[in-house]
Amino acid sequence: MSEEVLLYERVGKVGKVILNRPKVRNALNRELVEGFGDAIRRADADPETNVIVLCAAGEKAFTAGFDLKESIEVPIVDVPARRENSLMELNNWRAIWDAKKPVIGSVQGYCIGGGVWMAFMCDLLIASEDAKFGEPELKYSYINDVLIEPWKMTMNRVKQLAYLGDFMSAQELKEAGVVNFIVPLDRLEEETMKLAARLAEQPAESIRMLKYEINKTYEIMGMRSAMEFAAEMFNLCRIHQVQEQSEFNRVVQEQGLKAAMAWKESQDGKK
Repeated sequence: MSEEVLLYERVGKVGKVILNRPKVRNALNRELVEGFGDAIRRADADPETNVIVLCAAGEKAFTAGFDLKESIEVPIVDVPARRENSLMELNNWRAIWDAKKPVIGSVQGYCIGGGVWMAFMCDLLIASEDAKFGEPELKYSYINDVLIEPWKMTMNRVKQLAYLGDFMSAQELKEAGVVNFIVPLDRLEEETMKLAARLAEQPAESIRMLKYEINKTYEIMGMRSAMEFAAEMFNLCRIHQVQEQSEFNRVVQEQGLKAAMAWKESQDGKK
């Protein structure tokens, strides 16, 4: 039996949802993506807890992002199926937003692509000093399909993160107003649980109503509709990417992502 890619643990009044693929830096494969929403909803429904912590196994990465090789090997380009898949991903990530209980994201090491969206969806974010957040999707001719960033950062910061693909440190994101707390890596779990315990002692129903009140205000401002529009734009981009990047995709399938990136750089140098 294969190891579970998502774990759930209860620690006092805190429910922990754990990304559990440390050998591959918690890369988001299909099994993890499809099960993620249910894992959050299970934690939210646990009557013994008041707070959810989203964290990841291992020290090197919260997550290395989506498994691009997997998506390239089995591309979804039929329009209805493409829309269904994007909506599934959006709803699973948005389970953090829709959870009645507050969700604390606890991030160490690399946090890439879909991991950024997971972390940004959380109500509070605590990160280790070595945490690095990045969205390299544009390099692979992808765009975001879960666009939470404009609701957490200023416009130029969002474009810096998305256009350039450079990593931003935990300190940079703290200055941008996204990361709440930064701690040494060896104290991340301890400090995360201290923060969670503090929230867990707040009046449970009141903090749930407060979360709903704040989130609903952002939805009235257009957040939910904007995210669904972003998913539609991703669908168009993904179909275009498969059609236009067929040679890149072939190299990924035959030689791996690293070789494909080297091939792409060599082609760009000829232009």
